[in-house]
Amino acid sequence: MRFYRFMGIAILAFAIVLVGGVAIAVRKTVHTTITNTIVQAAPTTSEDSAVKISVGDGLGSGVHIGGGNILTAAHVVGDQKSVKIKTLAGTEDDATVLWANKDYDVALIHTDGNISSSSELDCREPRFGEQLQAIGNPLGMEFIASFGRVAGTGRTTGPWKRVIVTDMTTVMGQSGGGVFANDGRVVGINVGVTLAPLKSGKDAAGADTYTPTMTGFGFVVPASVVCDLLARRAS
Repeated sequence: MRFYRFMGIAILAFAIVLVGGVAIAVRKTVHTTITNTIVQAAPTTSEDSAVKISVGDGLGSGVHIGGGNILTAAHVVGDQKSVKIKTLAGTEDDATVLWANKDYDVALIHTDGNISSSSELDCREPRFGEQLQAIGNPLGMEFIASFGRVAGTGRTTGPWKRVIVTDMTTVMGQSGGGVFANDGRVVGINVGVTLAPLKSGKDAAGADTYTPTMTGFGFVVPASVVCDLLARRAS
């Protein structure tokens, strides 16, 4: 009986040491895991760099890239020499049109007024499937964000020499607004939306009539093109 009691005590002691060892190992493992964990920062947004652009009765969007320089679409400014701008903070001012390239539908305007923030250009073409965020002024609603992905790689289509296709909600008023990657940098400029005909009835001769509708596919000039245009103007 003493032998069994001794063996029982020995086994119990061994179990305590083993459990203690496991507990120590767990504590050590947890500590190591926490120490070595890399925590990624949440994706940034760039609403403060967004600008509303007014030209007569029309409006569009833009994005401040620093130094009072604002990117927008060429068709937003048209042939105007100056436009009105409004920032997210509500500040309104005048801006001068520095240049407009109608082939790529990109323009640069400048203001001496105060804009609270700017966004950095990332001189690349967004990748197929990449997540995007756009900020603009659709249908006159100010500073609205939309989200989506790259649905089609760069191509020549319609009036544009180089655009990518996105599945973001894109409507009138967003033209010229910045398109951002998850890190908050500008990877493109909104310039257009797909128009698809919807059968709406018959005309006097009995032929089908159609009304254009917005399907939601947007066209974006990639930042690689924008940076190239900026470099040409600077040289």
